[in-house]
Amino acid sequence: MLLNLHVKNFALIDEIDIDFNEGLNILTGETGAGKSVILGSLNIAMGAKAEKDIIRTGCEFALVEVLFSVDEDTKNFLTDMGVSFEDDTLLVQRKIMPARNVFKVNGETFNASFVRSVSELLIDVYGQHDYQNLLNSKNHIDIFDSYLGDSFDQSLNDYKNTYKEYLSIKKELDAPLIDDQAREREIALLEYQINEIEEASLKADEEENVETRLKVLENASKIQGSLGTINNLISGEYSSASGSVDEALRELSGISHFDDNLEKLCDTLNSISEMLTDFSREADDLYNEYSPDESELNTLRERYELINDLERKYGRTIEEVLKYHDDKETELNELRDLKDVREKLEKDFDRCKDDLAKKADKISSLRKKATASFNASIEESLKDLNFNQSKFEVNITDTADYTNMGKDNVKFTISVNPGEALKALESVSSGGELSRIMLALKTVSASSDEVKTMIFDEIDAGISGTTAWQVAKKLALLSKSHQVICITHLQQIASMADAHFKIEKEVTDDERTSTYINLLDKDGEIAEISRMLGDEQASDTFKDNALEIKKRALDYKKTI
Repeated sequence: MLLNLHVKNFALIDEIDIDFNEGLNILTGETGAGKSVILGSLNIAMGAKAEKDIIRTGCEFALVEVLFSVDEDTKNFLTDMGVSFEDDTLLVQRKIMPARNVFKVNGETFNASFVRSVSELLIDVYGQHDYQNLLNSKNHIDIFDSYLGDSFDQSLNDYKNTYKEYLSIKKELDAPLIDDQAREREIALLEYQINEIEEASLKADEEENVETRLKVLENASKIQGSLGTINNLISGEYSSASGSVDEALRELSGISHFDDNLEKLCDTLNSISEMLTDFSREADDLYNEYSPDESELNTLRERYELINDLERKYGRTIEEVLKYHDDKETELNELRDLKDVREKLEKDFDRCKDDLAKKADKISSLRKKATASFNASIEESLKDLNFNQSKFEVNITDTADYTNMGKDNVKFTISVNPGEALKALESVSSGGELSRIMLALKTVSASSDEVKTMIFDEIDAGISGTTAWQVAKKLALLSKSHQVICITHLQQIASMADAHFKIEKEVTDDERTSTYINLLDKDGEIAEISRMLGDEQASDTFKDNALEIKKRALDYKKTI
């Protein structure tokens, strides 16, 4: 359910805040007051294209915020999609700036595509464009399927999963076949590459170890020379650090018994002497270890060059080379077993096609079984909308091949006047007729419709009088199971409101035009209905008429 719409710095809107109710929410106002702007801001918040000039003149940005309450299933679904919840509400925000737009859902940033997918779960918006979509028979199958309920949806989803598998196998089978000579050449190349990698016997951490050892061997002479110099400085025969420390230790030992502090210095110097001895021994051992070994050096250089050569050919690292080996081994096995693979694909395709046919037959049967009740329901709903003696039929024919929706073409036909033959909906040219047909369709499928908020714009196009009352009654009935938001110019529809909002435009003190909106109380509703009747002077006659219209609407609502 749509709880709140907050709009700031948007077109003629300085700032408005609308709290919507359950049931039927009606928006009215003079032509040009900004009713379309209100609906436009909602569409833009939910991902529709926004032009830069939508930002109110003199402002740096426009902001639209839409707050919904969501049920547990929708909440769980959106949680899996990465949306965080603190309660059962969902806040969608869009900040429009000259250089960029920012979408947020419950405080986290998402892209426009994601927000549009969220909007499909929460609201259905019907305007003149949507009524015109009825003229395209490609849309009829979706409208009809929405009537069939959860059980059908499960069968259709099951079919769609099999259809994806069917297309995947078909794509593999349709791939160009490789001839025998090309196949043998490919096998020979793969065998060469695989053998070259296998003969190298690579290990995952080998390159680093080889590089480290190679660095040592290439600098062995320099290392030995430095270690020799160090040993002479530490413990050489002449003027060594070790000899100097030992001589100092002898001097200190001769006087250390005179004072405890001298004794401590003597102990420290003795430790230094021992450390120098240990250091000299370790350096001498290392000197022997770093003897140049030309044979090992050449072997390591060859190994390092081999590793680098394989990495240039097959991957940037040893891990990538080994993965390349595994991938090519799989390819080689597939090429060797190409005939067997092809036979298996063909068997899988036949199995999948048989399964697809059964599932397509099932959903087709479900559709055909539902046509009679759907036709009757639509005709009854059309009769309520002043299409007297109208006829409606769903025609289902076979497609040339399987599609994502099965093997059915679904096309609506209608006769709106007695004695006329059934014709395709394309023959309906009146916008008023199209809007009423759409309303009939939505009313019939409402019980199985999971989207609980419906928004109607221009539903009253081209109608008046008795027909207007019929449309008003149908909207009131629909609002018993759905939240309905409707922009209207007709007093009959406005009188059915559970919440009536008036949109007005005014020029402020700084000579700027602003649109604002108010929720009307009972007196305000009567005054607005009087205005819609044509009252310019607040006369008692118009007010009495408005009271009568409102009473008639309330009396009807008590019966549904």
